[in-house]
Parts: sequence; structure tokens; C-alpha cells
Amino acid sequence: MPTIYVDMDDVIAESTATFIHIARREFGKKVAFEEIRSFNLQQSFGLSDDEYERLFEVAHRPEAILRFDLMRGAVEVLRNWEALGYTIAIVTGRLTVAWESSQEWLRRNQVPYHSFTMVNKYGREGCDDNIAISLEELSRRQFCLAVEDSAMMARHLSGTMGVPVALMDRPWNQDAALNGRVTRYRSWGDIGKSIPKP
Repeated sequence: MPTIYVDMDDVIAESTATFIHIARREFGKKVAFEEIRSFNLQQSFGLSDDEYERLFEVAHRPEAILRFDLMRGAVEVLRNWEALGYTIAIVTGRLTVAWESSQEWLRRNQVPYHSFTMVNKYGREGCDDNIAISLEELSRRQFCLAVEDSAMMARHLSGTMGVPVALMDRPWNQDAALNGRVTRYRSWGDIGKSIPKP
């Protein structure tokens, strides 16, 4: 069966809203969603190294992960793809400490999926190599489509791996140089309308 790669944060989970709340509460940083122009949250929020580490530590606690809102329309489209015969592969760059809470979030939100993989997408510290696979290992996998919000991952998937990418339109990927295999979408509803049957 053809497999669709689906990222978690800001693709099926409204993660950045939680990061914004934590940055305000912990460090007094008031940054609106539309002002997050870089995928690098340390840069976007103007955080020191210690603050950035604290942000990720707090945001990856189970109580934070489990409060992430579900992206509107995601479950409906994924259920439709599953009914059409696609295999849904959840592929996330979250820190490995969030392994269990991420899968609990998927269960609680009734997100259909067939596999769950953590990838050290961004070379972040705090990723257990016994849990997360490397980008090189990811590159050996086959996908018929990927849904992402990271411009860097969109380039890797579309360029290195030759996978068509549905890029969720976000403030932090507006200035990205992308190739012809990447198409921007504003919502899951738009993505769902444009994907052909397998």
C-alpha cells in the first residue's frame, strides 16, 4: 500500500500555540503566531541558550503535549486516506522524551495511523538514538506524499528523497526557497481535496 508521511507539530497538532504560551509565562516573551518568521524558535522568541533549552524541556512534558489542540480537519482527511487504502506514517522530530505522550495524544484524539517514527530531523540534543532514527535512515523509506510545515524537511523530502510535499502554509516557511515538488496548502481541507486516489 502507498504510504503517506505526516508530521505532527503544526501539521496535526497545534503545537506553536503552546510554545507561545510557555515563552510568555516562563520568560515574558510576547510573540504573536504571525510574528514567528523562523523555524528556529530560539531566534523567533529571542531566547538565550538556557531559555531555549528550558522552553523545549517544558513543552515536551506529558502535561504540555497532551494539551496540544488538534488541527482542524486533520482526522477527517487521514480517515479518508486510510479508507482509500493509504498507509499513514506519523513521522515527528520531537524530542524522544515525548515518545509515550505523543502516542497517547494520537490515541486521545483518535488520529488514524499505522506507524509512529521519531526522527532526529534537526540534530537536537535530547534525542535518544535508540529511539529516533537518523535522516539517512529516513531517506531509505518510501513515501508517496509527505505533509510537513518545516521548509528544511520539505527540501529534504522533495529533493533528496523525491517525495511530493504538501507544505502547511506557516509564517516560518514563507521565505523558503522550494522546488516544484512542494505545494503550499492553507488547510487540511485544501490538502484533502487535492490528493488523488492511490
